[in-house]
Amino acid sequence: MPVIQIDKGEMSVKAECRYILLDVGGTQIKCAVANQRGQLFQKGPVSFPALAKGESGIILDNFAFLINEMKKMAGASPIGGIAMAFPGPFDYLCGISLMNGLDKYDSIYGIPLVPQLKKRLDWLADIPFQFLHDVEAFAVGESWFGKAADKEKIICLCIGTGAGSAFVKAKKVQKEEKDGVPENGWLYNTPYREGVIDDYVSVRGLAALAGEIYGSSVSGKELYGRSCQGEEKALLTFQAFGADLKDAMVPFLDRFKPDALVMGGQISKSFAFFGDGIRKECQDRNIEVFTEEDTSGLAMLGLFVSMKEGV
Repeated sequence: MPVIQIDKGEMSVKAECRYILLDVGGTQIKCAVANQRGQLFQKGPVSFPALAKGESGIILDNFAFLINEMKKMAGASPIGGIAMAFPGPFDYLCGISLMNGLDKYDSIYGIPLVPQLKKRLDWLADIPFQFLHDVEAFAVGESWFGKAADKEKIICLCIGTGAGSAFVKAKKVQKEEKDGVPENGWLYNTPYREGVIDDYVSVRGLAALAGEIYGSSVSGKELYGRSCQGEEKALLTFQAFGADLKDAMVPFLDRFKPDALVMGGQISKSFAFFGDGIRKECQDRNIEVFTEEDTSGLAMLGLFVSMKEGV
């Protein structure tokens, strides 16, 4: 696991601080403890059930339980902070989930998380919290430690239930709508064809294409397996998906002019079957293309950097 090579003359009393990191998903929550240099204990994150469809008390109790488990992993070392990555919609400044009607975390809608967690765990009284968008955490980790760490300008795109994105310049996530960056760095709601990008560059976009070509539902995992076997319909489905990806992304490539496009998320593991179009467009613009399989590991490192360095 990579290590942050930064020394800002920290006081010795903080030399052994540990940082608790949670990447909160709808099915699993991945947790880790990092030392002052960004090294993760147990060689990486450990996963726990998210219980995201439970009542608010169950979800909040689960968060508190996981944080406490990570404190045990940290041993006697003081906790320097807790950082949590969440999918949107979420008020990241105030630590309030705004997810509603998404079949995950509905019951904690509008509830400030920090007071609830501190009520459950006395030792959290003076511990600082930080919340990041999950793709933003991945993008920060990528810009410091990923394959594109030596690049000045990066677009990170994670394809899953939606098209999560982040625009990075000089290792800082860009959120202001200017110089080719969409508002918040989010391109999912950009108009595209008969809807928005999220309708097409996502799990449901791929499923819709599969339905058109097969006449019935075929999962992304099954499409991948069939493509590996050379099945024509599966390959055609991914090719159509790749065409949507290319057409949706080209305007952002032209306006932001990144040095690299980094693909993450579950569907990106099938990039070999749908990436030819976007790769060709990037080559024509001298943009390198990378895929990252361990998006959660990089998100953990991004959480650590954000908490420790305030980037």
